[in-house]
Amino acid sequence: MYHVFFDRRPTRPRLPHALYEQLTALPPNVEINVHTANETHYNALFLGFEPRTNNVSLLVDRFYKDEGRSLTIDAATITAIDLPVSMRPASSVDPDDEEE
Repeated sequence: MYHVFFDRRPTRPRLPHALYEQLTALPPNVEINVHTANETHYNALFLGFEPRTNNVSLLVDRFYKDEGRSLTIDAATITAIDLPVSMRPASSVDPDDEEE
């Protein structure tokens, strides 16, 4: 006799290992640029990453009069993250970049 089990929970897309490592190592309150397929969030304040749900919490639009808004996005939708120059590995730092 065979037993068949159905799991109706949606499966969570797996994150690329490099992105997962980057998100788990990123400290809170770091200003980053987050690129997705549909939009880019410039100067977003990284609030945290929840690996169980793949949720990334950001504070965006901080420089507008309403002082920003919280945003939670699925990490699987992220295509790239631009880190501050001070956090980039030495081999990837462009000599033309300057820290302010």
